Amino acid sequence: MNILEIFKPGQGVRKPTLLGAGATLYPDKIVIETVDRIKDSYGVISTNLTILDPGAESNLLGQTLKHHLGMSRNDLKMTNDIDGRYAAYLKKAGFKNRKEHHRNALHLAIHQKDLKISFAPTINGGPTGKNRGFMGTKEEPITVDSNASDSELGDMMKLGWSKCVCSYT
Repeated sequence: MNILEIFKPGQGVRKPTLLGAGATLYPDKIVIETVDRIKDSYGVISTNLTILDPGAESNLLGQTLKHHLGMSRNDLKMTNDIDGRYAAYLKKAGFKNRKEHHRNALHLAIHQKDLKISFAPTINGGPTGKNRGFMGTKEEPITVDSNASDSELGDMMKLGWSKCVCSYT
C-alpha cells in the first residue's frame, strides 16, 4: 500500500453520528419518539415511541430517552412518503389528526452528537398556517454530557419543557 492509498478521499474519515429523539409533554401523557435521519439530510419521525404518564419520574424519562436515542438511524433513503410515516406515527401515538397532535403540546427536539446531548425547546405553532409545526426558539439548546445519569437527563427534559411555548390550545 502506498501513501496515496492511505489518504484517499473518504478513507478513514468517519462522519460523526447524529442521533435524534423527540419528547412531547401533553396534559395527559408524555410521548417520547425516535427520530431517524435521511442519509446526509433531515430527520423524520418514526413509529418507535413510548407513551408515559405526565408525572413520570426523571429516572424513567432519562432511561426512555436513552433507549430512543439508541434506536435512532441515520441511514434512511430519501422517501416521498413523509405523510404516510406521519399518519402511522399519529395512529401509534393515539392521535386522530394533526390538531390532536399539536393541542397543548410542549415539544423538545433532542440530538446526541459527539458525546453531548442537546435539548432544544420549541414554539408550537399549531397544525396549520404560516407558523405551523414545532419551530425552534431563539434560546440556545440545553446541553449535557451523554454520560449524564438517567435522572439528570429527565431533569433536563423537564427544564426544556418549561422553556417551550405553546400557542395552540
